Formats: sequence, structure tokens, C-alpha cells
Amino acid sequence: MTLAARNNFIRIATLMVLILSVVCIAAFIIMLVRGTIPSIPDQARPLVILATIPFMPHSPVAALAAISFLPLLSLTGLIYIMFAFEKTQTTEITFFAAGVFTLALEAFRIVIPFNELWMNTGFILAAVSRISLFCRLFIVLCLLSSILFTTGETTQQIGPAIFLTAFFSFSLVNAVPFNTSNLTTTWVVPPGYSGMLYLFLGILGLLAAISYRVQGRIRNAPEYSRAAWGILLLLTGYALLIVCDSWILFGVGVFAIIQGAWRYLRQIHRYYLWQ
Repeated sequence: MTLAARNNFIRIATLMVLILSVVCIAAFIIMLVRGTIPSIPDQARPLVILATIPFMPHSPVAALAAISFLPLLSLTGLIYIMFAFEKTQTTEITFFAAGVFTLALEAFRIVIPFNELWMNTGFILAAVSRISLFCRLFIVLCLLSSILFTTGETTQQIGPAIFLTAFFSFSLVNAVPFNTSNLTTTWVVPPGYSGMLYLFLGILGLLAAISYRVQGRIRNAPEYSRAAWGILLLLTGYALLIVCDSWILFGVGVFAIIQGAWRYLRQIHRYYLWQ
């Protein structure tokens, strides 16, 4: 993928995320004004243990705020990448930008409470849930791939690599069963074998961070080692936001994902600034 092609991709992605952000926030505001935000029973929380913690009460508004925040974060990240890395040919940022764009697709979850689609619309529930699972898998794979494709010989293969990553994520998501009768308070249906799936995602995320640390040692580049901590923070914040149904989770998740993304981008920018 050439530098010009990457920049065009980011511009188009930014425009698409802008539209998605406006629609998502508008839907959130409309529900707030109308007072039509539905509430799901505490038993349906993605982390049932939270129901026993006094300072983490279930808040459907917090869940919708987390959904609306993700496309905004995606938009901000893409705008920063577009200007800060406009003239920098970097494999890491190309994969990272693809992951940041996909982050905005979590906004499709707001369709469910806005239109009350849990009533006799199992197909749409499953479709939105598959989109969310695709986002989570693709983002983690992009972070891992960003460090695996850092040699000059693979620069022109970034486009096909991103396509194969998306194809693998899409194929796996479509092979996972969903029971549409188990809607959670985060407006998504948990996938079958969810424990195994999220353990798999956690291992991939940890491998991505470790790979950056290893690359930092090999290249004698402390920026890569610091970027590894950014990845861990980013993924921790993302994990909290996708299970967010209380204001405590929202606050901690927002702080962690912003700090992680900023730390990662700053360190990668600093590394290539001196190349």
C-alpha cells in the first residue's frame, strides 16, 4: 500500500466515521430527550458480579454513553493520524488506522435500544452482535499484525494483509453461534463459547504488547517498549467500555483507552521522527 493510497483510505474512513458519529449521538440525544431509554434487568449484565457491588449500579444511560463515545474516539484518532502521519510511511499506523476505523462500528449497537429491536427481531440482534464481535477480533488482530509486518519487504503487502485479517475475522464471527434471547445490558447478544473467545482475544492482545516489547529490544528502540504499555492500556479501556453498563466503568474505560491510544501514537510518532 502506497503512502497516497493509505492517506486516501484514512480520509474516506474519517468521513464515514463522522457520519456514523453524528447519527449515533443524535440517536442518543433523542432517547434522552424523549425519556425512552429502556432498562434491561440486572441479571442480564455482561459481568453478573457487578450487580453485587454497591457503587456499580446498572445505568442504561452509561451503556449508551459508552456506545456513543467509541465512534467519537475513532473520529479523533483518525483525524490525528491523518495530520501527524500524513508524510510518514509506517506499517504500524496503517494497521492501527484500520483498527481505529473499525472501532466506530460498535456504534451499530445503539440501533437496538433506539428502535426496540429486541422484540421479535432476532436476525437484527444477531447481525449487530456479529458486527460487535468482528470489531473486537479485528482490532486485536490489527494491533498484532502491526508489529509483525514492520519490515520494508512487506510494505507493499499491507493492503492484502489487512484484507486477510478482515476476512479471517468475518469468517470466525460467522461461525460463532448467537442465542438472541440473551440480550445484555450493553445492547449486544453474547456469543456462544464467550469465555473461550474472550480468553483468545486477551491472549492475542497480550501477544501484541509482548511483540512490541521484543521489537523494542531487537531494534534498541525504547519507543516500541513504551508503545507496548499503550497497547495494554488501550485494550483494557476498550474491554471496560464494551462491558460498560455503569458510570464507574465508563469513567475508567474512557481514561484508559484515551491514555493508551495517545501513548501508542506519541511513541510511534517519536520513533519515526528520527528515522
